[in-house]
Amino acid sequence: MGREPFVSITVLSRVLLAIVSLQWIAFPVEMAHADTRPNIVVLLADDLGFSDLGCYGGEIRTPHLDRLASEGMRFSQFYNCALCGPSRAALLTGQDPHRVGITQWTGLLTANCVTMFELLNRSGYETCAVGRLDMLTADNWHLPEHLSRHVKHYFGSTGHQGPGNYFADVRNTVFYRDGETYSIPERGYKTDLITDYPLEFLRNRDVTKPFLLYMAHFAPHWPLHAKEVDIAKYRKVYRDLGWDAARRQRLERMKQLGILPTHAQLAPPEPRIQSWSESQHRDWEAERMAVYAAQVDCLDQSVGRVLAALQGTNTLVFFLSDNGASDKAVGQLDKPGRTWRSDETPTRVGNYPSIMPGPADTFVTAGPAWASLSNTPFRNHKQTNYEGGISSPLIAWWPDVIKPGTITHEMCHITDLTATVFDVASQAYPRSFEQRTVAPLTGKSLRPVLTGRGQVGHDTLCWATSGHRAVRQGDWKLVATPQGKWQLFDLRTDRAEMHDRAVEQPQWVAAMERIFAEWHQQQ
Repeated sequence: MGREPFVSITVLSRVLLAIVSLQWIAFPVEMAHADTRPNIVVLLADDLGFSDLGCYGGEIRTPHLDRLASEGMRFSQFYNCALCGPSRAALLTGQDPHRVGITQWTGLLTANCVTMFELLNRSGYETCAVGRLDMLTADNWHLPEHLSRHVKHYFGSTGHQGPGNYFADVRNTVFYRDGETYSIPERGYKTDLITDYPLEFLRNRDVTKPFLLYMAHFAPHWPLHAKEVDIAKYRKVYRDLGWDAARRQRLERMKQLGILPTHAQLAPPEPRIQSWSESQHRDWEAERMAVYAAQVDCLDQSVGRVLAALQGTNTLVFFLSDNGASDKAVGQLDKPGRTWRSDETPTRVGNYPSIMPGPADTFVTAGPAWASLSNTPFRNHKQTNYEGGISSPLIAWWPDVIKPGTITHEMCHITDLTATVFDVASQAYPRSFEQRTVAPLTGKSLRPVLTGRGQVGHDTLCWATSGHRAVRQGDWKLVATPQGKWQLFDLRTDRAEMHDRAVEQPQWVAAMERIFAEWHQQQ
């Protein structure tokens, strides 16, 4: 009788040991059957100009993005949709934004689409999104319970009635972390915060599954808010350079890099922009661009941190901007008896030399002269359909797939990224999703371009943004402002859109105008 407990414990121990042993034997089998589809990372900058990055000719220090370019592929003729809302709708659905109900800077998607998160979340991908969480789902993405159905991990803002603050909470923007409301901590900075979260996700993810990571950065969208350690790097740079010399130098570097042809020219300065030598407040003007550059610099640091976590993985990375740099200013934010900031701190607003940009209690924007530098060498800015509004840098990085250091001049569109994501994820595009009937995909996969085996093959591309409109067919581009007549440019020789050929080429104007009308009618 005294030996029975000992025997029972011994038998139990052997059973437990056998179970543990089987678990350890099973683990390699599970790894052997791990999903081998590539991880996908989409890094979206907000209002970044075509030439701001070092690898696109800029003087801003972007060593991590430059490395991404040297190990990957740069696109010289990649197009967005000129404005944040339309570009995000196109990126997440693969459809022209008008077709899915987005014509302004934000909004809700219509029920004729499906997003990359809705599909990949169901097909075995781990999903994580940070920053601006606009349109991750065609459900009401303002509500965290809807986001939680389609995105496993998320951290960011879910709807705006105006701009945000990089350092502090404001009344018109709600932040969520996995469904729970979130407040920016003291000494927190948005670019750093939305980088910390995905790094935590990458450390703790299920390594047997591929992942989709979407980092929709706030930077370098105004307000001009940055950390002093980053601003200090650029004060003397822009005080010595000014915008005129900086534009010329950027263009020459772009030619040397092969981003633009050797015959490329600068669009002439807008009449409202003074020459740098005539500017009366050069210290203040230089500070504006120094803060903007600091925002881009910090964004690049974020990319470096993420790249370090991706080493040795099978990961496709895209980096792009949602539109060109903005020339706009902002009106008063505080209201009588109610401050813009949640902590009751007043905000000094305006592009005035008395308000030095950078700190959390200010709201200053870069203005048209510095925006023109960011969009070098192109004409005009965000929201227009000139090249300065719709041209974006695009870097693709996929080790062992993309030939390092390549530049493609293929004409591509932001909807092509969505098609590429579905292609490399082996995700069939559905005709229906839940209770929705889904319209056909507009974009075309860039996989042939990335692998050096073919072209995308867009015959035409069309745009319609806030009354602006444009058509590109081959090297010809037809473009108009809301109240303006059609202008025709030959982008092969005139990417800066300086020489209107509409009068001498009426047949092209008529043919391309018909293309635009047919396209717009289908929306």
